[in-house]
Amino acid sequence: PNNIILESQSNNKNINYYIPPVPDISLNESEQKIKTKYTELLINFFETHQPSYIFEPLRKEYYWTNEPFNEDKTTRLDKLLHSTSYFVQSIFWYLRILLAICVTIPIEIIHTILAGLIKPILIRVPIIISDTLIKPFYSGLFNSFILPIGILLWNTSDLFAKTFEPFIRLFTLLFEPCIDCFRSIRQSSLKQINEQQLDNGDGYHHMEQKKSTLYV
Repeated sequence: PNNIILESQSNNKNINYYIPPVPDISLNESEQKIKTKYTELLINFFETHQPSYIFEPLRKEYYWTNEPFNEDKTTRLDKLLHSTSYFVQSIFWYLRILLAICVTIPIEIIHTILAGLIKPILIRVPIIISDTLIKPFYSGLFNSFILPIGILLWNTSDLFAKTFEPFIRLFTLLFEPCIDCFRSIRQSSLKQINEQQLDNGDGYHHMEQKKSTLYV
């Protein structure tokens, strides 16, 4: 595991066989060298758009082109990453602007139109129609037909009541003595029946008849 085996994995003939780390170098220094070389290879890949390196973690094999390392490439990589990040962010910005233009703004316009124009029209138009047409129609119908008919019926019933009231009073005065006469005849007949039963000695039946007479 101290050596890294390199084999030619690309068509590029300039292959440098890199053998890290040496025994007298610490692990952190060797990792730093590998990271530095990795940065160089990554920059070469962005510049040439060719697979200038291959990394296999299990076998720990590294392949890269034999090109002198330039430390200025790290700043160029930072600029490239910054430009890439700005490009990606710009895409999302444009997508948000496009979404706002195509979706959000039309929805807000439609909502404003519905809330400011359509909704008041839908609410106020039936009220205006009812206030200007329906209520006057029912008011005229009531004042023209229902109210006069009600007044006519009330006056007619009152007229009939006052007209027939003397006749009803006269009818009551005439038939009330007849009713009293029939009541007295009934009582006298019951009294006669009770006296006959008393003469026959039927005391119990006489008492029952007496009770019935009292109830009548």
